[in-house]
Amino acid sequence: MSEMKIPFKRAGLQLFFVYAAAHLPIFLLSGARYWDDWSLSGASKDMLISVFTDAGSPLSGYYHYAVQMAGWWFYSFSTFSLGYLIVYVFYIILRSLDFSKFDALSLSFLAAVQPVYYARIAAINNAALFLLLIFVFAVYIFVISVKGNNQIKEYFSYLLFMFSFQLNSLVPAFLLVLMLGIYLFYKQSKTLTYESVIDRQSKRIKYVMKRTAFIVLIPFIYAIFQHFFFKKSGMFVADYNVINIKFSLITSEIKVIFLNLFPFDGIYLEKKLLLLIFVAVTLAIYFITSDRVYSSRENERSGRGLIGIGVVLLGLGALAYVMVGKEPSYETWPTTRFQILLPFGAAFSTLGLFKVICAVFPATNPDERHRIKVASLGGLIVVFVVNWWFVYGTFYIDHLRQEALADTIRNTPALQSRNSVILDRSGLQAFDTPAGLGEYAGLHESATGKRDALILNYDSIIAYGGWSGFVNNFRKFLGAWTKVEDAAFDVPGCLYIIHRGRAGRNKWSYAARAFVVKITYPERYAARHLLSFDGPFCQSSQ
Repeated sequence: MSEMKIPFKRAGLQLFFVYAAAHLPIFLLSGARYWDDWSLSGASKDMLISVFTDAGSPLSGYYHYAVQMAGWWFYSFSTFSLGYLIVYVFYIILRSLDFSKFDALSLSFLAAVQPVYYARIAAINNAALFLLLIFVFAVYIFVISVKGNNQIKEYFSYLLFMFSFQLNSLVPAFLLVLMLGIYLFYKQSKTLTYESVIDRQSKRIKYVMKRTAFIVLIPFIYAIFQHFFFKKSGMFVADYNVINIKFSLITSEIKVIFLNLFPFDGIYLEKKLLLLIFVAVTLAIYFITSDRVYSSRENERSGRGLIGIGVVLLGLGALAYVMVGKEPSYETWPTTRFQILLPFGAAFSTLGLFKVICAVFPATNPDERHRIKVASLGGLIVVFVVNWWFVYGTFYIDHLRQEALADTIRNTPALQSRNSVILDRSGLQAFDTPAGLGEYAGLHESATGKRDALILNYDSIIAYGGWSGFVNNFRKFLGAWTKVEDAAFDVPGCLYIIHRGRAGRNKWSYAARAFVVKITYPERYAARHLLSFDGPFCQSSQ
């Protein structure tokens, strides 16, 4: 475990600076709430433990309670810290598997800043990052234990894997450990002595099967343990994420992965700005960087291997999504909470493509080809870093919209008196993500202190055929957890249409101005001026 003794070697510091450059803005959102965060916010210890026990993950309830006792700001700190530790352990895993330092660092840089899994911002996902850290640390323990032939460490890694399985998305990803085991045990079997040359291969296969037999059993052992101790109940027991594998979904996933090896569509920057940054940084690094000389043929073979690994990891990352009957769509992958493993697959695919492209680049000499590869990769990393600042900025604008809506509810008696349907045309939502039931209910409670109103998104209502269709479909989720326990569910809400206040102002300039005013002159900041309302239209049942 030599890589773990000094956690901040030069490579670790380099990785930290790149990671921090992309994700430091998360601390500007230390009070923000997204998705199901509103259900967590202000929830009692009994409520948290009860709901997460029903979801089959009681320890997550205690985890969220402990974090909220420290303060909501701790979610941002924890998300930032856990994210860095995950990519650092990823780096030492790669080094333990004999990846070169350049490849290991490049892959770790890309995993740290790839434009996927924006949902890490949400507090509800913080426990998932903690479990992912345990999973990747277990992979590291497993690798060094097999290479060092230490069975105590090996079985300790199996315990860590089973603990991490509380994040169910990691169970399909455990296939990676089986693949690693087959590779490492087969490699280890070469050092063993056999009686004769004739039965060498068959005995090596038997040895691998014997050593991997327990690995195959681990998910089943956990399934039995989960059935008796972490069984889902309550609102999670019926048709909530039930495994429903369809061949058409699997083929769709394969198609999506092959068509999107390079995650360009996940980049949030406008294409002109992206191209300008990429070209500028690439040229700068090209003129100042010179490094080792590599064979183009070796680069091409290495690149193809990395692409293959990336495809496998992308598939495993999306498998949990497919298993519950949801068709993967690349455009929604950056925000879905299932796909926490995507950065690793995307990193391998991206670096592999760079190696293949640079191997055929008509440079006059191998050194120039390598400089171009380093420059292009460095330029892309800078683009990704800048992209993350825009991502966090988008979430900050959404946070301002939430503040404005809460402030409007607080100062508008009509919005406090009964149920409502909101058609949001402000254009201030993060990535055009419709506000969920929990967000509106949480905003209403934060503004009024009451749980007697049900506020729904207009598009969601339409999708389920109206008010009663939506309520009947989601009735099991309505109650104390969603902060609508006292609402009259059978009373259709009045429709409100939201527009952006001062529509002529650019949303980014407004966000910058609001940020400055909130820091320097907080008494002058009036959040409700960001939005304007048309309505109420109470005659409509929609």
